[in-house]
Amino acid sequence: MNRDAAGWIIGAVVVLCLAAYALMLGNTLLPASAVMQSKLNTIVPLIITWGMIWITVVSAIALAVFLIKTGLDKTRESN
Repeated sequence: MNRDAAGWIIGAVVVLCLAAYALMLGNTLLPASAVMQSKLNTIVPLIITWGMIWITVVSAIALAVFLIKTGLDKTRESN
């Protein structure tokens, strides 16, 4: 594996770590649904916020897959 391919794969791992961090941050900062229900009588803002977090995570996973594929293609090109 050449250096370029390793760089792409390391970038993919960093993106996956950021996705995991986004999940942990959302879990830590957002209130429970029971608290949201008692304060606002609705959980719609909570659902929308979790939806945005999950869109971010799914996008990060797609980007990581693309980066890994690009890194592996670079390895095949160098052979």
